Amino acid sequence: MLPIRKVVLYKHGVGYFERQGEISGDASIDLHFKASEMNDVLKSLTTLDLGGGHVASVSYESMKPVEKQLEDIAIRLPDQNSLTGLLAQLKGARVAVEVGGKRTEGVVTGTETVTRREGEATLSSNYLNLLVNGESIQSFDLLEVKSLSFLEEGLRKDLQHLLDILISGKKKDLKRLTIFGRGSGKRPLVASYTVETPVWKTSYRVLLGQKKAMVQGWALVDNTQDEDWENVSLTLVAGLPISFVHDLYSPRYKRRPVVRVEEEEAYAPPVMEAGAAPCEEAAELQDAMPCQSLELAAPAAAGASRSMAADREVARHRSVRVQTRTVEVGDLFQYEIRNPVSVRRGQSALVPILQSDFEGKRVAVYNAAVREKNPMSAVLFKNTTGMTLEGGPLTVLEDETYVGESMLDTMKPGEERLVPFSVELGCAVTLDHKSELRDVHYACISRGHLHVKRFRVNRKIYVIQNKTDRKLDLFVDHEFIHGWDLVETEKPVEKTENYYRFRMEVPPQKTVKFVVSEKGDESESHEISSVSRDQLGVWLESRYIDKKTMDVLRGLVELNEKAAALRQEIEDRDREIKEIFQNQERLRKNLQSLGNSQDERGLRERYVGELAREEDKLRDFRGEIRERREELEKLEKDLAARVGRLSYEAKL
Repeated sequence: MLPIRKVVLYKHGVGYFERQGEISGDASIDLHFKASEMNDVLKSLTTLDLGGGHVASVSYESMKPVEKQLEDIAIRLPDQNSLTGLLAQLKGARVAVEVGGKRTEGVVTGTETVTRREGEATLSSNYLNLLVNGESIQSFDLLEVKSLSFLEEGLRKDLQHLLDILISGKKKDLKRLTIFGRGSGKRPLVASYTVETPVWKTSYRVLLGQKKAMVQGWALVDNTQDEDWENVSLTLVAGLPISFVHDLYSPRYKRRPVVRVEEEEAYAPPVMEAGAAPCEEAAELQDAMPCQSLELAAPAAAGASRSMAADREVARHRSVRVQTRTVEVGDLFQYEIRNPVSVRRGQSALVPILQSDFEGKRVAVYNAAVREKNPMSAVLFKNTTGMTLEGGPLTVLEDETYVGESMLDTMKPGEERLVPFSVELGCAVTLDHKSELRDVHYACISRGHLHVKRFRVNRKIYVIQNKTDRKLDLFVDHEFIHGWDLVETEKPVEKTENYYRFRMEVPPQKTVKFVVSEKGDESESHEISSVSRDQLGVWLESRYIDKKTMDVLRGLVELNEKAAALRQEIEDRDREIKEIFQNQERLRKNLQSLGNSQDERGLRERYVGELAREEDKLRDFRGEIRERREELEKLEKDLAARVGRLSYEAKL
């Protein structure tokens, strides 16, 4: 058995395990894995003989159930009377028995049970019958047999194989993997692999109220394997390396074509093209970097008296010793723990990974989206530990008293972050919002429109009332309007993706007013082709346009007025044509109702004359409409060309 010497746990749910032990000569080493782990093991297993030998092969148990594996073995071991039951199946096998210090070799012919009476008791004895030297059959009482040896190598292997299958069936879902080493003398053998493991976790404790703020970090690891971790080297790696499951454990078969031989005539064997040469893949084994030492202590109990604070502060630095550091490995970082770690099977453990002073203090931070009426108490946390801190829950203790909790995101060395942990009920905040428009500051003419921009100034007034007896170091997160500028306001200490962050001091029992002003553009557009003379005057007076542009626009207005007059004329003629149609319809109906009397004939002549005059008017009106439309079309083309060429820009 190769004991586990090194464990590397990853954040994406796999663990790297390295085993090392000493072997001698030709040796076989058994390792046991769950069936669900076999695919990962077969994908990642690496073996190294460090003493000049070599690994000849690695065998592993079939995934077939025990019942299926036993079907291929002729012999069985019954649950009752296993020896006599086995010997009854070995007729013809060569064995050697030792009875009374005498060794006898022979061929098994069978077993028999002899029953005899001694007084009132009935006794049974089992006898083994052997053909000795091919001449005589001798019987041996199995109760007197000191030992029984199988002389045939094949039988011994079959029996051992049977026992291996039976014992593997007793180990629930465990599968055996055997490493066969070849060499001479004693030498070290290393085997490493990756399997699925629970994700390791981190938690932190921040201690405030002392001369320096202190942070403790603990890693939570779970040993879900069927083997204890005894004094292993533990490394914890964060990041997202690629990992996947691939089925290597299941046997894979390829369907082959069936070729039938034609009996009528013979064929020469066909010559097939040679296949491409197979590719070889190489595996790399990475060794962890050496560790440097830091010291770590367990967290002090909350609620302790202040008189013991100094003693506890000393105890924090000497109660627990830990050697760990973080190492950057590409996009990953890892905690290397030099202290040997032991975790029993099926158990979990808290492993200290950090204890260090850091630059931190208690502050307050107000964000209306988090809580509108009160700021949050927070730790201004600057990572001066020299280590990358993996994200996890954080418990805050102040003057040995629990004051709240938070979540810490992953922090690189040198990063600074606000970590809120409770509501600051001793401070109240009210908001007042005001907005106003300023004069137009920009005008331009483009693509037939006049665009003007004016400033809008938004003001948000924060009224902060500190009801406590201590000075508040307050951060205010103000959600800014993207694209707007900060005006008439002090510079923020920080700008995040969506917030300006301002910092100020609020004296005890005082109220402070803080104003944030932002200035941004509001735009409006006017279509040039529909502008009026009065509107041009307003634009010129407001300095949206200059005198030269005014003259150009006045010409466009005149063209617009002509076009409007032509449209009105066309509209009037269309209306008159409709009236003529209505009158003609009336006249035609009247003509249809007239008879042949003299008076009716005179009336018919008058109606016909009126229809003729109406037709002359229709002809004239249609001609006028055609002329006006042609004129309007030319005018609109000229107007569109002038508007398209017009360009103007002014900053006011």
